[in-house]
Amino acid sequence: MKIKYPIFIIACLLFCLTACKKDGNTSSSFLSGKWSIVKTVYHTALDTTVNGLATDYYDFGSNGALTIQDHQDTMTGVYSVTGTKSVGINIYTEDGHGFGVTTPPAIFTISNFSSHNLILTSPPYPSGQYVIYLTR
Repeated sequence: MKIKYPIFIIACLLFCLTACKKDGNTSSSFLSGKWSIVKTVYHTALDTTVNGLATDYYDFGSNGALTIQDHQDTMTGVYSVTGTKSVGINIYTEDGHGFGVTTPPAIFTISNFSSHNLILTSPPYPSGQYVIYLTR
């Protein structure tokens, strides 16, 4: 009887240690798919909120491709998940003359993530910071 009790305690401790193990998964699968833009809030000297249209979205492809439809603008790019709390976004756009412009990569912070909601916060730029509210 005395030997069963310590074995039971050790088994319980091992179970607790493996159950509390942090998931090191940096896969983009949690982010992939089409997310509708609810609104974008620009934090500048004068805060501005722009509501998303029914046709506005971020589409995070499972292969790292990114498509953004924001009002009349369509942009493509790539993204990579740098952890479960941030996503690097590099956007390619074409100007009115057909010349391609690639933005420098920016690391957006992910917050309030659930299966249906996501908030992306831009890095603080000299002109301000913006927060994008997305939903599925």
